[in-house]
Amino acid sequence: MPDYSSVPQAGHPGSALRLLILDDDPLVGDTVRIMAGSVGASAFYCRTAADFFKRVAEWAPSHILLDLVMPGLDGVEVIQRLGEMGCEAKLIIVSGVDRRVLDAAQRSARLHRLSLAGALSKPFSRSALATLLEVGCAAPQFHLVPAEPRPTPSSRDLKHALEHGEIGPVFQPKVRCSDGSLVGYEALARWTRAEINLWSPDTFVPLAEQTGQAARLTEVIADRSLQWLGSNFPSAPHSVAINVPAQCLKDDQIIRFIGRTCSQYGVTPDRVVLEVTESGAVEPDSAALDVLTRVRLMGMKLSIDDFGVGYSSLVQLARMPFSEIKIDRSFVAELCHSCEAQAIVAGIIGMSNGLGMTTVAEGVEDLDTYMRLRELGCDAAQGYFIGRPMAAPLALAWSDSA
Repeated sequence: MPDYSSVPQAGHPGSALRLLILDDDPLVGDTVRIMAGSVGASAFYCRTAADFFKRVAEWAPSHILLDLVMPGLDGVEVIQRLGEMGCEAKLIIVSGVDRRVLDAAQRSARLHRLSLAGALSKPFSRSALATLLEVGCAAPQFHLVPAEPRPTPSSRDLKHALEHGEIGPVFQPKVRCSDGSLVGYEALARWTRAEINLWSPDTFVPLAEQTGQAARLTEVIADRSLQWLGSNFPSAPHSVAINVPAQCLKDDQIIRFIGRTCSQYGVTPDRVVLEVTESGAVEPDSAALDVLTRVRLMGMKLSIDDFGVGYSSLVQLARMPFSEIKIDRSFVAELCHSCEAQAIVAGIIGMSNGLGMTTVAEGVEDLDTYMRLRELGCDAAQGYFIGRPMAAPLALAWSDSA
């Protein structure tokens, strides 16, 4: 019996397409090798994990075809190792297992920062393999350059920034899925100095919450956002969404401030959406319920953000007077690739309709996702496909061209 542990594909030694195959079945490995050669790719077939990882390091493949079911070292472990190695090859996952398992393996590959060309269910055709090789080849290569470490800001730094106007809003548009018309903007906090972003919200928002400055941060963003909305859209129906940390809803101070600010800038309360992060887990006690009920009585809308990733999703929906659900970006990103994500998003939209609420999908990155959301009946969408978060002048110009 011939030794298939490592067999090169002859005839294309200079090909830019270099496919490395890991499969424990010699017949499958040799068949894929021949398929690859017929579309102009050179290929190596490896039967063992040890030889495979050696080839990854030495041969620098452009593509890797990985069978998930392997003796000794399964496909998930291979994915983990490739991620640790910083492998830049395009990954093609193949298996005869259930499609949901293939979907989960693809999500795992993305989480390990691997570049994914796609997945194939066995048996697959030469044309299916050729399509993934061509798509993978056409995709641009990006190299991450690690940033120089930056010291973490202190509580004093944050206080100084809030006092001196270094923290303010940028605006990301939201549009109706049905016709693409502008619904409004979400105000997102940014910390800048001389037009340079100093720290990301992932750094300074938790710092504000930990140091008792969350309320002041919310006030700054609300004041500047409502001033911008009132000045530039005095009669338009466009709304602005303002993020409110759960800890600021223990009393009604923030709500009163936002109400006064609406009056100051001529913005009717029904044009304000307060977004409460679901993962912040607003406790359904009497104090929080009273505050959120007052929000609705004042005419403002109330959105539960990042829906689906917190532990108390249905509890909060049942007990709190939310009017909008924002579907978490992790489900939206997988919408066109995962049957589970499609079912979850469809379920959220159906539940929202049944409760008389609206749905907003965040993290919409491409046309296919946008069109799929439209088909499912989602009310609104935001994401880079529609528009990035923009400084106030650019957001205004965007609205003029929308």
